[in-house]
Amino acid sequence: MITKDMTTLDIVEKYPKTEKIFHEYDKITGKCLLCNNLFDTVEVIAANYELNLAEILDRLNSEEIKD
Repeated sequence: MITKDMTTLDIVEKYPKTEKIFHEYDKITGKCLLCNNLFDTVEVIAANYELNLAEILDRLNSEEIKD
């Protein structure tokens, strides 16, 4: 399970398909999250870019991403 305390690096390393979701948020933030926030936690990213933390975690934890 992906939690708010995990870094983007840890998440993408363990679940490579999540990279797609992070890139979808690039369009919203105007920045490449994996380029600029690789060592930040999901919680920090959500706070910094005023994103919905629960929504991000739901999307990252979806079954299709983890297969």
